[in-house]
This record gives sequence, C-alpha cells and structure tokens, in this order.
Amino acid sequence: MSGKADAKPKVDKGEGDPPKKLVVKVLKKGDGPAVKKGDALNANYLGQTWQGKAFDNSWDRGVPATFEIGSGKVIKGWDEGLVGQKLGSRVELVIPPDKGYGPEAKEGIPANSTLVFVVDLKKIMPSKIEGKPVAQDNADLPKVGTAIDEKAPKITLPKGKDAPKDITSATVVEGKGAKIGDKSIVRANFEAVAWKDGKVLADTWAPGQPGAQDVPVTQYPGWKEGLKGKKAGSRVLIVVPKGKLPPQQQKAIGSDLVFSVDVLSVS
Repeated sequence: MSGKADAKPKVDKGEGDPPKKLVVKVLKKGDGPAVKKGDALNANYLGQTWQGKAFDNSWDRGVPATFEIGSGKVIKGWDEGLVGQKLGSRVELVIPPDKGYGPEAKEGIPANSTLVFVVDLKKIMPSKIEGKPVAQDNADLPKVGTAIDEKAPKITLPKGKDAPKDITSATVVEGKGAKIGDKSIVRANFEAVAWKDGKVLADTWAPGQPGAQDVPVTQYPGWKEGLKGKKAGSRVLIVVPKGKLPPQQQKAIGSDLVFSVDVLSVS
C-alpha cells in the first residue's frame, strides 16, 4: 500500500489465496479514544476486492462517511475489526465473504468476494440530539413527540385539518449547534408519514434500517426550506404539500408529506 497519511491510499491487489479469517492490521496507530460499540464513527475509507478492483471510496466524494459501529448496521468485518481501534488510526481490514456480503452480489462486488478496506478513523459523531423542547401551539400542524430515545418520535396529525399550502416547518426540540444553510449536509435520523392517513413512509430508526444518514439538504423535498437556519441538536417538523413534491412522488405517495427530522450534526 502507498499514499501519504490521511490521503487516499493506493492498495495493491492480494497475492495468492485470500485468508479465510478476518485480518486486521493497524497501519498507523492513533492516540485518540477507542471506538466503542454503538459509536457513530466518522471515517474516510477505500474498499476493493482481493483481486484489486476498487468499488468505493470516500476521498473521491470529498467528505468522510459516518457509520454506527458494533451494532449490526455495517458488515461484520467492520463491526469486529474497528471496535477497540483508536481515533486517528489507519486500519487495513481483509474481510472474508462470511464477514462481508457473502453470496449476495453488490454493485461492483461479485458474490462471495473477499474485501480489502483501508479506513482512517477520524472522530465520533453524536448519535442523539441534545436540546430543549419548544411549545407546539399551532393547532393546524402535527404534534411531534419530544422524548429522546432509540425510536422515532410519535407524530400526531391534526384531525379535520388540511395541510398548509406552502412548505412549513417548526422546531420541536431546539439545539445549540451549527446553523443549517442552503448547501449544508446534515447527519440526521428522520421519519416521514403521509398526511392523509399517517402511513409511515420512511423511518431510519426502524429495525433493519441503516440508522442516521448524511444527507444534503437538497436531497429530500422541503428540507432545504424547512431546515434553513435550524441548529444541530434540534428536532424539526417539516410539512411538504403534495403540490411541492416531484411529479413522480406526487403520484406514488398521493398525499401531503410530514417529516420529523433529528439533526445530529451539520457540515
């Protein structure tokens, strides 16, 4: 392997038969705290097959990625190989198929592939919001629960009320972190429900879901307008009228849309 520290590495292809067990090699030992189970690890990484075909890396995207480690949100090789490593380290993982994707083929990854990752462990990100509840005194808007725990807050829709005609947002829990701008990337947990019947359309807290996501505010309808000026650590209600959704989503959802968004961090 070659490349400057903290820069995108160049990793040679494997020689001979790949190992049948997980191999963890610390290429540079950091002096930060150790990664614990359940931590949201912010890291740069490069992944390639044993044969040397690269399939993903964060350096080309220009921003590190964040993953919940040690709790089954990522492949076993990451969970087992990175828990206990110190922040500031560069770690190489050689992951056999049974601790990778096994017989399931992924984009750029054939079935039963041995995977090679180089991971730079940068920092631990917040996994929950921290703020103070704000009075929800608009009877025309949904009410959102303020409990901070391991599941999505309850969204209670107003009975007999139509959704607002414009994108509308309200702070439910107010944090004290960085403000969100037009081009911000937020790390967020969120739930989306249909106004017409309360059907849950998305829930990052739900079992089997990847958990919090790093999301440009332009990715989801209404987020750019609804989150602008809000602070990291906040829970925000966003209502998006059906007419403000992209045509394809208007047809698929058939309803105004309600988001509850927990903003964990802003970059």
